[in-house]
Amino acid sequence: MPTSNVMFNPKFLLVLSRALRSLGTPLIAFLLLNAPDLAGDVMHPVSFCNVLFLGNLCAALVVLSRFGWKSIWQDWQRLHHRVRLGLVINGCLAVVLSALIFLALTDTTVTNTVLLGRLGPVIYALAGALFFRQRITKPEWVGFSLIGGGVIALALQQNQFQFSHGDLLIIASAFIYALSALVSKILLSKSSSLRVVVFTRNAFAAVVFFAIAIKLFGPVHFVDIFSGQLWLIMLIYSLFVIVISQFAWFAALKQLDSQTVARWTILSPVFGIVYAFVLNGERPSYTQGVAFLIIMTGVLISNVRKKQPKGLPEGGENSLSAA
Repeated sequence: MPTSNVMFNPKFLLVLSRALRSLGTPLIAFLLLNAPDLAGDVMHPVSFCNVLFLGNLCAALVVLSRFGWKSIWQDWQRLHHRVRLGLVINGCLAVVLSALIFLALTDTTVTNTVLLGRLGPVIYALAGALFFRQRITKPEWVGFSLIGGGVIALALQQNQFQFSHGDLLIIASAFIYALSALVSKILLSKSSSLRVVVFTRNAFAAVVFFAIAIKLFGPVHFVDIFSGQLWLIMLIYSLFVIVISQFAWFAALKQLDSQTVARWTILSPVFGIVYAFVLNGERPSYTQGVAFLIIMTGVLISNVRKKQPKGLPEGGENSLSAA
């Protein structure tokens, strides 16, 4: 399960993580749409709250079963208290990010979610350049501008030049993505092990979300959590879409700078749209197709780079982001 940055190229790990992570939104939409068939006799076991809570809980349990609680606890004890606080914040941001995307799916399509979500890596690249004092090249500026323009044009064109509720939630999630990315980068630069980062991110996310849901809706809200095939579904989902993708993601981002991350997520919208078509039967509209071409053009232009002098690594710092 753990991915080694010695054995694998970090750019390959980055693309692999995006291929797995891009499956998340279309798969969740598929699960919610087919909930009655998957749940047996129970009415609503495959719900937003159950999936979000169990997904994070199962991911934490998978990591715990792989590495054992002793090694994770030893890693935790070695961390500075500020790093521990950062891990808690990272888990909270994971809850907010997932919640925004899940809620947006009730008011917008998976394809829209995929395309509008391209704004996240751009915000992260710009924020990372400012925060870590990295230089952004002219092609990157042009490419990022096209991506941002394509996202805004898509959101406005489809709703008579007004932002829909779902689109606003996805755009908000892009900013949370960037913030989570910066927090994660700082955590990995403090020599936090991948296993403790992945475990705490999902464990804290599960606990925080469970506490909020119980406070808002009461204990009976999770009465159907053991129904049907939900646990089996979420164990498989968490293993591939969450755990393996996060290990690959963090292992890659520990070695790549923010601009490289933004450029090498080039295939994320392609993966997402293909998954949306296969699982949900969504065919991109004309407007979505045009926006996709604009966004991909921006991604390609931002990948234009001058050759680095020998001896200079492409990723000058330890980097990371949110999965």
